[in-house]
Amino acid sequence: MIRKGYSDGPFGQIHWRMLVPEEPLSKPDLYCLHPAPFSGLAFTTIMPYLAKHRRVFAPDYPGYGGSDPFKKEPAISEYAEAMMAVIYDQSGSGSVDLMGFHTGNLVAAEMALSQPEKIRRLALIDVPAFDAETSAKHLAASAKTFEVTPEMGCLEQPWERGMTKRIESQGLERSFDMFAEQLRPGPLMNKAFHAAFSYDVDRKLTTLEHPSLVLATQSGLLGATRRAAKMIPNATVIERLTITRAVLDEAHEEVAGVVLSFLDNQD
Repeated sequence: MIRKGYSDGPFGQIHWRMLVPEEPLSKPDLYCLHPAPFSGLAFTTIMPYLAKHRRVFAPDYPGYGGSDPFKKEPAISEYAEAMMAVIYDQSGSGSVDLMGFHTGNLVAAEMALSQPEKIRRLALIDVPAFDAETSAKHLAASAKTFEVTPEMGCLEQPWERGMTKRIESQGLERSFDMFAEQLRPGPLMNKAFHAAFSYDVDRKLTTLEHPSLVLATQSGLLGATRRAAKMIPNATVIERLTITRAVLDEAHEEVAGVVLSFLDNQD
């Protein structure tokens, strides 16, 4: 059963989900860093497959999910600082592993770079390692606030993305939960995207020294993920091109298997 709780962070309270395995604990805690504009809810389908002899946490960034509201111009480094506060609160002095997805990969990388002794291994899935030109193209659009109006029209695009074009395998209830979760930040929904496009991916990833898995699927970020794999020193690169959608839901068992195989490798 997934439990929920809060930790005090540098920017207010941080909400998290945690799953404790039935087996005795023998592996480092695993922290899952979520994609924008969602929250740790994105990992609830895959968490039971990851919780093998380890506790699995899925925190919400400041301003997202159940965490306290945040500033209008956040940075990846600030998300990383908040996530590290949860780690110290819940995992104490031991080292931990990180798993990221989309934006969460950048947060995971920053956590490892800022406090390398605390992080053991990284599992990075579908990394948004865009080149400078692509990032610049999306930066202005991602800076815009989500306009909340009295008319239903403001919800048309999120509804179309999350519900009208939903993947049948995710189910109506799961799709609706995710639709609602992306609306919780309100006007600041897109700010994590802006933080991601502002992040110096090239400089940061090339200095990452931790054992890192780069898992590439064909669900939309294949080119950017391959670019990340070339930048991260000594990365273990695995491609699963048969996964074309719903990486954390429809493909949860396969993805969890690849991640655990890497994390549990003692070489």
